[in-house]
Amino acid sequence: MLKPKIDTTKTLGTTLVLLTVIERKEVIKKEDGSFDKTDNILGYNYEVVCLERKFEKIIVKTEEKRPLFDPDEEIPGDTLVAFENLTITPWVKDGWIQLSFKASKCIIDEEQE
Repeated sequence: MLKPKIDTTKTLGTTLVLLTVIERKEVIKKEDGSFDKTDNILGYNYEVVCLERKFEKIIVKTEEKRPLFDPDEEIPGDTLVAFENLTITPWVKDGWIQLSFKASKCIIDEEQE
C-alpha cells in the first residue's frame, strides 16, 4: 500500500502557538452500546494555532504521561511550541481528505523565542 509522506514544516509552518492542553482518557464500550470515559489518561491533546497558515487551528495527539502544562493551568500568552516525532496522516471522511496529527511529545520551542 502506498503511504504518502507529508512534510510537517511545509504543511504547518514553523510557528505554532499553544492554546490549550486537554486530557485524553480511555473510553470503554458498555453492553448497551454507549461509551464511558475511565480515569485512565492515555495522553494529551494540544490545540495549537499555525501562524504561517492563516491562523489555522489543529489538535496534536500525544501519548506522553506528563503534559507540558497541566490542563487546569493557565498557559502563558504566545507560548511557542514544537513537537517531537510529529507525523501527519491523511484519512477520508464523507469524501473529504482530513489530516490527523500525532507526536511523541510537546516541547517549548526555544528556537522561536
